[in-house]
Amino acid sequence: MMVRLSPLMEQYSRIKQQCPDALLLFRVGDFYETFGEDAITTSRTLNITLTSRQKDDEGNRIPLAGIPYHSLDVYLSRLVNAGHKVAICEQVEDPKQAKGIVRREITRIVTPGTVIEPALLQERSNNYLAAVLLENGLAGLSLLDLSTGDFIASEVPVERLGSELARFSPAECLAPPGVSLEGMKFQNLDAELFSLNEASESGGILGDLHKRSPLCARAACAILSYLRETRIQSVDHIKPIRMISSSEYMLLDEITLRNLEIFRNLRDGSRSGTLMEILDETVTPMGSRTLARWLQMPSMSLEVIRRRQDAIEEMVRRAVIREEISELLDGLSDLERIIGRVSLGNAGPKDLVALRSSLRRIPEIAHAMSALESEYLVEIRKRLDASELDDLVVLLERALSDDPPTSPRDGGVIRDGYSPELDEIRSALRNGRSWIAELESSERKRTGIKSLKVGYNNVFGYYIEVTKPNLSMVPDDYIRKQTLSNAERFVTRELKEVESRVLSAQERSSALEYEVFLDLRGQVASRTRSVQEVAAAIGELDTILGLTRAALMGAMVRPVVDAGREVILRDSRHPVLDRVMKGGFVPNDLTMDESSWFMILTGPNMAGKSTFMRQVALIAIMAQIGSFVPASYAKIGLIDRIFTRVGARDDLVSGRSTFMVEMSELANILVSATKDSLILLDEIGRGTSTFDGLSIAWAVSEYIHSRIKAKTIFATHYHQLTQLNLPGIVNYSMAVKEEGRSITFLRTVVPGATNKSYGIHVARLAGVPEHVIRRAEELLDIIEEQAAIEIRKCRSKERPKRYTQLIFFNQPESIDNDILEEIKNLEPEKITPLQALNLLVEYRRRLGCKDAKDTHT
Repeated sequence: MMVRLSPLMEQYSRIKQQCPDALLLFRVGDFYETFGEDAITTSRTLNITLTSRQKDDEGNRIPLAGIPYHSLDVYLSRLVNAGHKVAICEQVEDPKQAKGIVRREITRIVTPGTVIEPALLQERSNNYLAAVLLENGLAGLSLLDLSTGDFIASEVPVERLGSELARFSPAECLAPPGVSLEGMKFQNLDAELFSLNEASESGGILGDLHKRSPLCARAACAILSYLRETRIQSVDHIKPIRMISSSEYMLLDEITLRNLEIFRNLRDGSRSGTLMEILDETVTPMGSRTLARWLQMPSMSLEVIRRRQDAIEEMVRRAVIREEISELLDGLSDLERIIGRVSLGNAGPKDLVALRSSLRRIPEIAHAMSALESEYLVEIRKRLDASELDDLVVLLERALSDDPPTSPRDGGVIRDGYSPELDEIRSALRNGRSWIAELESSERKRTGIKSLKVGYNNVFGYYIEVTKPNLSMVPDDYIRKQTLSNAERFVTRELKEVESRVLSAQERSSALEYEVFLDLRGQVASRTRSVQEVAAAIGELDTILGLTRAALMGAMVRPVVDAGREVILRDSRHPVLDRVMKGGFVPNDLTMDESSWFMILTGPNMAGKSTFMRQVALIAIMAQIGSFVPASYAKIGLIDRIFTRVGARDDLVSGRSTFMVEMSELANILVSATKDSLILLDEIGRGTSTFDGLSIAWAVSEYIHSRIKAKTIFATHYHQLTQLNLPGIVNYSMAVKEEGRSITFLRTVVPGATNKSYGIHVARLAGVPEHVIRRAEELLDIIEEQAAIEIRKCRSKERPKRYTQLIFFNQPESIDNDILEEIKNLEPEKITPLQALNLLVEYRRRLGCKDAKDTHT
């Protein structure tokens, strides 16, 4: 038999059809409820009880799971972090005034990239919503942080899209159907949303982006369309989109960000032990996010770098001013995100109080900066002089109470004296409550009942309570309303009249106060741009102060950054390890100039080769964000890109071995690097046979030297590479102290090569059984002797004169053209391994190899 759904479930079903791909949180009284498959998913994700209610139209029980309305942010955060899109359906009319079922509407659709609630955001990180469009080998990328209004765009070759996304780490990425990228999950949107139709309705946010990059403009339009789909009503706080160019910033790809542990460590993915953690001595959320942006995009502008360095240098000298400003900054609220919520209509009374409190300090901060002279700090001070915000502070002081409730509907938000109409209603309300408060005293006197009480509850309203022993003293005008076990409750005609006036005044007061609050919030929203400009200035000031503190804590110096090609470091240290080891880190020097720009670095495992390479890269990044660096002296020519091929990892999901991953990363370096890049190579060729690996490492070194000419540090166990005799290539090694059968790693980089890897010594340190160690030492002697013979054979012939460096694998003076033609015409997939081997033997015989046999195998 068909079961008719209740009016509530019919309403739910209609609304659910509007968002079939989202979990629908349906407000019912004091709960948000989910039904059906949504309830099952919600229960499983949140680990809450799954129950059921009435049957559906087929007679099956409907699954139900609910959460308390006051805990929405907590549960919403868990749902969104689990990757769910969540639609919030609110009651949009007062249940008391509803005729029939309460009207409900979806007010917001929350996705990972559109969250604005503080509980759902990481305070010190941007939360980007990205959109990607691919066409003709190019990728148009736009990114919006809805919580702050930051809007940026970048057009890059398709092969660089992954690195660009890794740099900004968006929470959500939109793309037309069919777009895929390894390791990236896309939210597919209809292709028609990636059109320029939205540009005309963007209120100037997109500017002339459609002329500069139609791809980026269409991606940006997709973001604005998506906001409309998720019920974002206002875009007034979104800043004009900013196009970033790869020529303006050092490029750091996904592999480099990971290997250098800029934002996340390799151990557990947290920020512990990262460059960001070490440098982030900021005290405001705006400062921390600004620092993160500087690290995402180290500058290629000498002017930008110089201005930041000058500011830090002045702050280092001005200790008193530095501490005064730091105290004023400490505890400032997140102005960027508060004004974002104000503009989006999501801010509550507490947000406006936090805004008022923070804006009060801005004039004091500007005044504290008045004696500063560096160009950048003077500019920041001017940006903090916003008289319009002084008026806003006065408005908030006059309108807002000192400690308002969280909800604007709870009353007590607006200060007396701000709204005459509200004051009048409140006066009537106070008079009524005062009369009721005095009623208890007057009725005790009139009746002689000393225990008489006046009380209130939501069911009966105000009442007079008399205990049963005193019922005989109750006056005739008392009207009985409720009987309890030990007392009875009464009302009088006058009490009901006053109650009616009080409750009416209460409702009118609450409704009017809410309207006044909305008007106040609208007035604050009209100052959005001014607050954003001040917030940006505060973020930059805090970043400068944070880098100053980091410089003082780490005994850092101002580097010389220029347009040359030199990298000269004296007593340089790894910024993270130096902090962790508290002065125990061994410093090292480095000189890379026209005569020594390609370093071959040899030495045993655990001696510090990888650490040294990473510290050079980290120091270069620090220099180009304008920071001081851990060294006694540093000179660094601008570096356009840092490449790292460090460590070993496989990619089992894609079926790629460790060696294949290594070669893919290497190929990217060889294709993308320029003469202004810094290349760090660690143990190329380990995933294949020794001679294959050595051949690849040798060829790569030649290619970088002759074609790319980039500054390079190549750490290797292939000691044969130290025989590369080319201009600019120099040999260095990690110093080791030998004492008998034990070794000590000195962690010092010294000129000259080493022909020892000390692998067996490391094995002994690791606890490998001694009989295995002894056998390994015997085998090492045998293998090294055989290898030396093979290498002598391989280099017995000289390469043509135009190549003066030593090589291992030479081509003969002439090659039989017939054999070459036969090889070209071979179809490898059609011959067996045995046939291939026989062909190889035959070719060797025809080429006159001495050890070739005349008979086939």
